[in-house]
Amino acid sequence: MKEVDTVKHDHIIDIKGLCCSAPVLRLTQEFKAYASGDVALVISNKCSMNNDIPAYCGMTKHELLKQEAKDGLFYFWVRKR
Repeated sequence: MKEVDTVKHDHIIDIKGLCCSAPVLRLTQEFKAYASGDVALVISNKCSMNNDIPAYCGMTKHELLKQEAKDGLFYFWVRKR
């Protein structure tokens, strides 16, 4: 596991390279299949996700457990509610 994998997670969602509404659509689609309480590690290479992922969690009531930036990538641990 990478050094940033500090929070236990059940799924990984890779949204690197996605922009505009595509990351949010991808997250919404993925979370539909997850059980309540599952944790997803979301990985992006877009700094805009530092604002977009917390806003997404606020709108959907999913819980942002942690976010971290390392080596040009942005990591978000999100628990489905």
